[in-house]
Amino acid sequence: MSQSVLWEVVKGNNAFLVKRNGLTLSTDPFNNTGVQTYSSTGFITKNAIGVVPTQAKVNQINNVNLVARKSTKFQQADRKTKNTQSVYASTLSVKHGIHTASRVIRKRFGTRRLGLQKAALRKLVKLNRANAVRRRNEIAATKAQKK
Repeated sequence: MSQSVLWEVVKGNNAFLVKRNGLTLSTDPFNNTGVQTYSSTGFITKNAIGVVPTQAKVNQINNVNLVARKSTKFQQADRKTKNTQSVYASTLSVKHGIHTASRVIRKRFGTRRLGLQKAALRKLVKLNRANAVRRRNEIAATKAQKK
C-alpha cells in the first residue's frame, strides 16, 4: 500500500494518537516532533528513525537509543513464517556518544527528508542537554550526601 493511502486510513484513529485540549499529538516512537501530521508520522514511512531516551546511570555517556525500521527483507521472511506478532524495528544503542548518533541519523536519511533529519537531530540534542543537567544534579546530590 502507498503511504498516502495508509495515512488516510490511520490519521483519525490509531494506537499512537493522543487528543487533549484541542491538540492532536502522537506517541509514535518514529515521530520525532510529537505532532500528528503526514510528514512526521513514522510508522507508515519506509525509512524512519526515532530517538528514544534511555535510563542511563550517573557518568554514563550514552543516553539515547535510535529506533530504526527494518528493511523489507525481514518483513518478507516473517510473512513466510507467518509471524504476525513481530515489530519491524530494531534498536541501536549508541555506545560512543552524541556524535556517533548524529552520524547514524545523517547516513540513515541521506539527502532525502531533510526536515525529518533536522527534527531527529534536534531531539537528540535536547535529550543530550537534559541528560547533562540530570547528571550534574545527581553528582551534586551525591557530593552533598558525602559531606
